[in-house]
Amino acid sequence: MNELVHIDNQQVVTDSRSVAEHFEKLHKHVLEAIDNLKAENSALRKMFYETTYKVKGNNKSYKMYLMNRDGFSLLVMGFTGAKALEWKLKYINAFNAMEKAIKTPQLTPNPHYRTRMIGTAVRDIGKTAEALEKVFGCRHGMALATASEMVGEAYGIDTKAIAPLIPAEDSPSTIKVAKIAEALGFFCKSGNPDSQKVNRLLQSCGLQDKPRDAKGANLKNTDWVLTKEGKAYGESIAFTDPKTKHKGYRIVWNADVLDVLRKSMN
Repeated sequence: MNELVHIDNQQVVTDSRSVAEHFEKLHKHVLEAIDNLKAENSALRKMFYETTYKVKGNNKSYKMYLMNRDGFSLLVMGFTGAKALEWKLKYINAFNAMEKAIKTPQLTPNPHYRTRMIGTAVRDIGKTAEALEKVFGCRHGMALATASEMVGEAYGIDTKAIAPLIPAEDSPSTIKVAKIAEALGFFCKSGNPDSQKVNRLLQSCGLQDKPRDAKGANLKNTDWVLTKEGKAYGESIAFTDPKTKHKGYRIVWNADVLDVLRKSMN
């Protein structure tokens, strides 16, 4: 599709010869149509730029127009038929792709400069994370994960490789649900700790719950949240799932929660 549009003076354009060729029109008729549009409304002139071209072996210059997306849309609006529709869509896709390409930050081919840019981006991730923590009061891990995406998008750099480097925030004094399952003897048929059973037990004890809708029903595919009572035994920390890349909060518990759960089981 690149042959349909090109860049001219930092603007995505096509030309009247290309339009005539692909829509099976005589070029002189396309020129007449553009001249008529310009004559009807002087404001349309900025959509069309008159220039010239030469034919190989002939030094004579011939008139043609360059046009931006708006000019093209106006020009071909009256072109009908299945084939015309097909080419309209191809041109629109070409405009979209080229405009996206020129808006996306491009890395210089100089490896030294590219390395410096990545280094600057990493430093900016740290500064942005600090600002997020200060303004929103979020935990360090969540701030780093969010800052990584924001800065990576701004620089046009893929920051996926950074995700595994974000430090875990678990405290040695806390335990995860899987460890609680092992301590209570909750195992699945596969032999793995039954974390779901522990989560249901924590919910029944009033220590955690799922966000609810207006009718009071649990919302699906949401993270567990601590209840008022649960905050005495647990803490929500930011995390990024290494497999799904899902970002959210995970609850870790202190050892005292084991006594609460054991009492509820008796």
